[in-house]
Amino acid sequence: MISRIAKYFGVGLATILPFALVIWVVVSVVEWVDGWFGNLMESWLGITVPGLGFVMVMLGITALGILTRTYISRRIITWLDLMFSHIPLVRSLYTLVKEIVNNVLGHHRGFQRVVLVPWPDEHSLALGFLTQEMLPTSLDPDGDRVAVFLPFAFQFAGVTVMVERRRIQPCNLSVEEGLKFVLSAGLGQSNGVEHPSVSQQPPVPPFPAQSRRDGL
Repeated sequence: MISRIAKYFGVGLATILPFALVIWVVVSVVEWVDGWFGNLMESWLGITVPGLGFVMVMLGITALGILTRTYISRRIITWLDLMFSHIPLVRSLYTLVKEIVNNVLGHHRGFQRVVLVPWPDEHSLALGFLTQEMLPTSLDPDGDRVAVFLPFAFQFAGVTVMVERRRIQPCNLSVEEGLKFVLSAGLGQSNGVEHPSVSQQPPVPPFPAQSRRDGL
């Protein structure tokens, strides 16, 4: 009983920690910038501007985005990325937060397209997102499966299932529309967005055996 409670506590902690850490960092940075610039404005101009810290943080992030387009800035960011990716303990948290942010903001094709798969039985379909078309041989010895993420409504959580390639069906929703449909439990379709239906696109083509990655 104690071990089961400890297990659930560990799972809950691992789930909430990345989000709590990001919120804490953002709030701390905004408060620090707000205090620093607020004191500066008060000493120079004798006025206090509420929310100045938030505005300055937004401007700073935008400026950072502009700087990343330069060669030197890209080299520095790459170096920082490698450094954080090799620090014990920090590495796991940094990688998790980075993947979540990249998927949410669409900076890489984490969710490739929307598909329909039989779930939880043959008589019903679940809307999911194709995330990987080439699986390691340790997970897919026969080379006929793909990875599909099935999110749950009202929270960004879900399950990833290994589905036979012939059993997934393309869907006529974009990734953004699919996320809206699933995360709103199908209630967020009032703005002219089509309901999910089977697309006329051909099924996912099989990959040559030599193109599949080696097992982990």
